[in-house]
Amino acid sequence: MRHDRLVLTLIWRELSAGLRSMRRRDLVWIVAGGGALLVYVIADVVVALQAESATLRQARMLWAAGLPAALLCLGGFAGSAIARLCLSRAFAPFLRALPLSLMERRRMAAVAACALSIPLALVVAVAVSLGCFVIGKPLAPVWGLGAAMLFGTGFGAAAVLRLRSARDLVRTDSADPAGEPGGRRPSLGAFDRSTPAWLSSWAWGLPAGRVRLSWRLVGAAILFSLAAVVAGSISLAHHDAVPAAMAGLAGGLLVFMLSARFHPLGSPVLRTAPLGFVRAWLRLARLPLQLSVAFFLLPAGAALAAEPSAWAMPLASGFWLLALNGAYAVFAAYFMTAPFVAALSFLSAIAYASYETLEYGRTVLIGFAGLVLFLWYRAQRRYRHG
Repeated sequence: MRHDRLVLTLIWRELSAGLRSMRRRDLVWIVAGGGALLVYVIADVVVALQAESATLRQARMLWAAGLPAALLCLGGFAGSAIARLCLSRAFAPFLRALPLSLMERRRMAAVAACALSIPLALVVAVAVSLGCFVIGKPLAPVWGLGAAMLFGTGFGAAAVLRLRSARDLVRTDSADPAGEPGGRRPSLGAFDRSTPAWLSSWAWGLPAGRVRLSWRLVGAAILFSLAAVVAGSISLAHHDAVPAAMAGLAGGLLVFMLSARFHPLGSPVLRTAPLGFVRAWLRLARLPLQLSVAFFLLPAGAALAAEPSAWAMPLASGFWLLALNGAYAVFAAYFMTAPFVAALSFLSAIAYASYETLEYGRTVLIGFAGLVLFLWYRAQRRYRHG
């Protein structure tokens, strides 16, 4: 069909336009600095694999269950994210004038997702093959091919589920949600009316702050509640504050990452308003921060009740939660229109800083803080000057 490659073309044009809009100095910094960092990371991983090669070759459970499960989960996560990206382009507002049915838009998104899965599968195959070659695992190319197939299986399953669940956004969004009976829907008016009003609702795409209840929202609330209750029960049963405190820290950070949206910072409407970057940034981070702290309080209270003498543990967890939330808010403000890229970059930076901390100590955190300050400076300049 003539429109099948439209979504793929849109994504390619957006990438090309983004690269052309960047200054040559920024491109040089990204290519040179990112390339050097990538080479260093690869060399570090190779050295670590060689040091543990004998143990890794003999770990049967790792090759029989651990690696396949990890590849399936990685493929599923990537498939869901890529399918969501493609669907957002297929149902873009400027394409609504085209006489395309729901099935045609799904097919456009499926073609783009399939095309994007090929380079990702190749990267996984090459990475696993090189890893097997480094540790001396026999039949390294075969393992790489199997890894690509497992990754593709998870990717395809998640992408198909995401594409099949897509609603006809062209028709459903044409109705005015604000005109529906509003008294029956929960509202964020008590939390989102301070100046500038309804900014968090704008970031979440909620008309007049009215929350759209869905099975995903309810399922996420139930899942996080169960996680908090289970972690608190474990701490109370063993009189140990560590499980609940760590669960509160990890869960609170995850809640903040899932709920933080900073794409309004790139809107000309907000940038031309008499509103500074710091105030807009704090305003967008306030509601996700409230959700994060609300989740943290239950495990933290259980940790304090389980081991009152270890009151410093939940207190330190709360401090690190605020620090990590603030760091991710900077990443999300820099990658304002790409929350998936922001989350991936943030988690990669945290993982690498944690790994280097084992070798060089806490001085590595200075480098991470420097990265956060640099991203803050770049996000502020982009907000002011475009």
